Amino acid sequence: MPAIHLNIAPGGALLLAHIGVSLPRLNALTAAGVPVPPTATGTFLLDTGASCTCVDPALLSTLGLQPTGRALISTPSTAGQPHHCNQYDISIFIPANSPTPGGHLVPALPVVETHLRSQGIDGLIGRDVLDNCTFIYNGSARMFTLAY
Repeated sequence: MPAIHLNIAPGGALLLAHIGVSLPRLNALTAAGVPVPPTATGTFLLDTGASCTCVDPALLSTLGLQPTGRALISTPSTAGQPHHCNQYDISIFIPANSPTPGGHLVPALPVVETHLRSQGIDGLIGRDVLDNCTFIYNGSARMFTLAY
């Protein structure tokens, strides 16, 4: 099983990931002869407390997407009151950090737009992605592993 191994940063289990238009959107744009927006790279926190992947609007805006809907989310800061957020369909790629090429691609993933840059991150990778991975957080060694 391919894996990435990284040091735990002061902000937690952080990694760089690339987001792009979803595979169905890429296929539609290509078939229509419309240029495909380039992928965008951001810093993401692996968050087992997040049920879904979330992306900051500044990073999402680079893809020129329109919301596909709205989602209700609850966070500690919403004091038990659900909060409406735009939802987008994207692809996400987590590159390998070893000499072996490759990485983990999710070709179509609904994500929630939420402001995270003030916390020093561009997104949260939630259980919707982590459910298909093995995530080991080794706090005593200050390392984490994400296998996919």
